[in-house]
Amino acid sequence: MSEKDALKMDYLVKNIQFGERIFRLKKVKNLDALVDQISDELFAEDERLPYWAELWPSAIGLSRFLMRNPALIKNKRVLELGVGLGLTSLVIQSLEPQTLLLTDYETEALQVTAENFLLNGFERPEVQLLDWRNPQLNGLYDCIVASDVLYEERFFRPLILLFKNFLAGDGRVIIAEPNRAIARKFFKMLMDFGFFYDFTIIPVVQDGKTIQVHNYVIKRKK
Repeated sequence: MSEKDALKMDYLVKNIQFGERIFRLKKVKNLDALVDQISDELFAEDERLPYWAELWPSAIGLSRFLMRNPALIKNKRVLELGVGLGLTSLVIQSLEPQTLLLTDYETEALQVTAENFLLNGFERPEVQLLDWRNPQLNGLYDCIVASDVLYEERFFRPLILLFKNFLAGDGRVIIAEPNRAIARKFFKMLMDFGFFYDFTIIPVVQDGKTIQVHNYVIKRKK
């Protein structure tokens, strides 16, 4: 997106608490106003709606799961796919990974996430624009983390190929998603590619509704 076409956004800061830890999250004040700025041309390019600007229940569920399982992150080389507003990114950083690379398809998501790191007293993170269909990555990761990325079938195979190519041999993929029916196709395909998984359900209440966030820990079959 060119500077001329850059989205205009108003923000508010929300405190989000997990146990005794409080994270400050800068988020978009009016999501509908942001969506209204998306031109027909930009949407037609790749259906580029600003999904990143919403604080999804899966990001909250994944953050809680990681806070309860810090060994999955501590001293690990971590890659996050689709940072959104950066809530899970902040949680990962607080759990002391060896390295952390934050990626997203949208420049604005990376910018807001970097600002949220500074807002919480962390150093500016390493960020990279990334298209899962053509991932330009180097090296292997002990842990690949993502939330709410299983909403379109066209992304399933590229994601699994990314896991095969960039996950360390004994590494883990951690994915949170709200038990969408379409995601079942992904997990069947995942097993066909030589992975297995288990999951933990964490309920998240949003707008008076309880969403059962499934947190999957995925490994290669031995």
